[in-house]
Amino acid sequence: MHRSYRIWYFLVLVLALVPAGVRLYLWQKPRPQVVDPAMARAGELLFKHDWTVNDPLSPEGDGLGPVYNAPSCVACHNKGGVGGSGGLEHNVTTFTVRIDGQQSREGVLHAHHVLGDQYADSLTHIHAQLPKEVRPRLEQLVVLPGREKHCVRFPVGVHLSQRNTPALFGARLIDEIPERVILAGAKAQRVKFGMRQADDENLPVGRALRLGNGKIGRFGWKAQMASLTDFVRAACANELGLGNPNEAQPKPLAGMVATHKVGLDLTDRQCDQLTAYCASLPQPVERVPRGGSEKQVASGKKLFSKIGCADCHTPKLGNAGGIYSDLLLHNMGEELVGGGSYGEPPVPKPDSPEAPSPSEWRTPPLWGVADSAPYLHDGRAATLEEAIKMHKGQGSRAARSFEALSMWEKENVLAFLKSLRAPGNQPELLVHDRAGQGRLLAFLQPR
Repeated sequence: MHRSYRIWYFLVLVLALVPAGVRLYLWQKPRPQVVDPAMARAGELLFKHDWTVNDPLSPEGDGLGPVYNAPSCVACHNKGGVGGSGGLEHNVTTFTVRIDGQQSREGVLHAHHVLGDQYADSLTHIHAQLPKEVRPRLEQLVVLPGREKHCVRFPVGVHLSQRNTPALFGARLIDEIPERVILAGAKAQRVKFGMRQADDENLPVGRALRLGNGKIGRFGWKAQMASLTDFVRAACANELGLGNPNEAQPKPLAGMVATHKVGLDLTDRQCDQLTAYCASLPQPVERVPRGGSEKQVASGKKLFSKIGCADCHTPKLGNAGGIYSDLLLHNMGEELVGGGSYGEPPVPKPDSPEAPSPSEWRTPPLWGVADSAPYLHDGRAATLEEAIKMHKGQGSRAARSFEALSMWEKENVLAFLKSLRAPGNQPELLVHDRAGQGRLLAFLQPR
């Protein structure tokens, strides 16, 4: 009799453990990506290439534009080396229009048109009450200390925002992080702070963005891209006007000009080459800053965690050691609101509950942060200390804790942040002999 009970207990235990075992077995594991050197070298040429109208590298399309923000990838991604972040001069202006009785609109105000500024996007195309400004400066859209009088008055239902260029160093490691790791981080934050929800503005409880295609977002200021290839293809279309199989080139807000040539500017193969190059960029490093000491950096690193910065800026995520990000969306309060969209392929509809709110931002990775000024989503903070003090919403606790530190403790925290450097001297991938260069150029041609 006792033996039969033991058998039943054993069977019940097995049945209880099997589902968990199956989930454990099927869990996503980090899948290291092998980057093909030839693809990366070809991608480097494309990344540094100055695109032109009817470019020979896009014979099926019209090449650059018709609207665009820069003529090459490296024009924006260059701080700390090729592939880094960009300055305020390359900020992208986004907009949202939510007016009763009208269809909601959102998009990007492109800085240039191949036919000149008379055809370019301007604020007037967004709303008739806005000035005819083609390339608005950040101070015209955001109230900045000492420059309050420069800000444009937004009509009711209209919001304008800007996005600063993010660095691409270590992007392959971010791409490899299993979704379960990101989701586990969100759950851990909820548990730590008493099961509070992500809409709480007082505690650092983030949420993973589930995109319309079911995947978890991890790239972009709003976590609107699930993969590096999605990010690259969206950037090619929205920044350079290079339409590709995943992303159509954007249309000018004033309408298309009759001379527009229909056709893809980039093939799948060219997009994969660009992605391979971005994936080949090394991850940032930790190096004691000039004038600092290992002891000071170590002290600052401990304080960084103690005051709560590491709650969102997680030191390690999956195999991405030193990333200092949870890749989650966090509510950063009304002071850091920013609407609009940037090349979001399968995100939820803008008005749906799943879509990022204007005050939600993905925690930006801090690796390489010392070489990526200016800071925050629109570059409004010129220094690291300013960026910390401007943290609001779910970042307020850490900002207040930083402000309560002594002068020496603050310097130690800043010394730690200044030790998070771009990779530095990157190995040049390009082949410089004529034969090799010729082979690469032939490799770039669409097939």
